[in-house]
Amino acid sequence: MTNEQAHALNKQVALDNGRNLSFPTETSGPYHRGLTKREYMATKILCAMITQGIGSDVAAELAVDATEKLLIELSKNK
Repeated sequence: MTNEQAHALNKQVALDNGRNLSFPTETSGPYHRGLTKREYMATKILCAMITQGIGSDVAAELAVDATEKLLIELSKNK
């Protein structure tokens, strides 16, 4: 595996981790899924940007980019 392939794989693993539930519970069923880690992180980042006066369209794009970068960086510290 090349260094580039390993980097791409690590990035994919980090982004896949974002699909896990942020606050999993023992309750099962279609109505108790909750937010994914990625969704939760993005909403927190989005709220911070909007309170700083960044327009919602721009903030939404930046929040998604920041969330992906954060997931990747967090996976490096494991």
